Amino acid sequence: MRVLLQSRADLLTLPAGDTIQVLETQKALCALGVDAKYSGDLAPDLEGYDLVHLFNLTRVAETAAQCENAVRRGKPVVVSPIYWNPEEYILHESPRLQAALLKYWRQDDPLRRRVVQSAAMLLPNAEAEMRLIERDLGVTAPFRVVPNAADPAFARADAREFLSRFGLTDFVLCCARISPRKNQLALVRATRGLGFPVVFIGPVNDPFYLEACRKEADQSHHFLGFMPQTQLGSAYAAARVHVLPSWFETPGLASLEAALAGCNIVSTDRGTAREYFGDLAWYCDPADVGSIREAVTAAYRAPRRRELAAVVRTRFTWERAARETAEAYAQVLAGSGRGRWGPGAAAPRGRIQGSSRE
Repeated sequence: MRVLLQSRADLLTLPAGDTIQVLETQKALCALGVDAKYSGDLAPDLEGYDLVHLFNLTRVAETAAQCENAVRRGKPVVVSPIYWNPEEYILHESPRLQAALLKYWRQDDPLRRRVVQSAAMLLPNAEAEMRLIERDLGVTAPFRVVPNAADPAFARADAREFLSRFGLTDFVLCCARISPRKNQLALVRATRGLGFPVVFIGPVNDPFYLEACRKEADQSHHFLGFMPQTQLGSAYAAARVHVLPSWFETPGLASLEAALAGCNIVSTDRGTAREYFGDLAWYCDPADVGSIREAVTAAYRAPRRRELAAVVRTRFTWERAARETAEAYAQVLAGSGRGRWGPGAAAPRGRIQGSSRE
């Protein structure tokens, strides 16, 4: 089986969570014997490929162009949506930005709808993600839930490297790009005066937002900037709690990685984290500083929930995600697997499969 994975053009030069998902999926598929290549081109040569696997309905313009290219060349398309509606987050932006951001988001819904209608199958990360796509776009497609995953190596992470560099241990960690959607400012406000260190690791998407965070921070807050993926394990191992108070997560790769390393997990209650962590994590309302403070404090004071690491290690690995993905490919290729592109794209299709997770 020969498959081309495709995503945004700057996936490799501006890495984010989707970068890890695409590249780890590719690597794990190859380990299973699937000939999986990656391209960020809008109209690559598809000669010799059996199927095209697209990632990302959020930043959809490039995905739509890649989808059109595949369908016009008679290649079946599978889509990992990596989708969540950001409108609640947008409505917490300044009033002067809200109208422009909402218009920018909603203007791409026709493209999202066409990609879904052209897909032979969707591979959402959770049931809730698929339900949201159906609600927002008014269309559906056959789907198979393929959970997001983390590298089991994080379970073997050693705190000593981080401790020797920074002298910090037993802290609250937030590993995410510094941006309003990740909501670090609310975390700063929620953790002032709590008496334990709070560490922020991640590239700066918005320098003005970082400055706002620094202005409200106290001596317990530490902003360490970008850290390579190879060094994050030591940071997770040194931390006591990992928190993502974001406006939404699906479910947040950093939460999965930190759970493997033994952290107690605090997650936003917006998105799909509950499908992954159930009652083994703490949840917070990103719009409520008091809720964030309460969840972080409870997680910090609680014993470490080692059973969560076991759940992630057995259920949410790249090998398992790749097996689910390869089975979806086989299912598509066993059928017609041919979408249509344009105004006459296929009518909405019913779901043929829900979650295949245990």
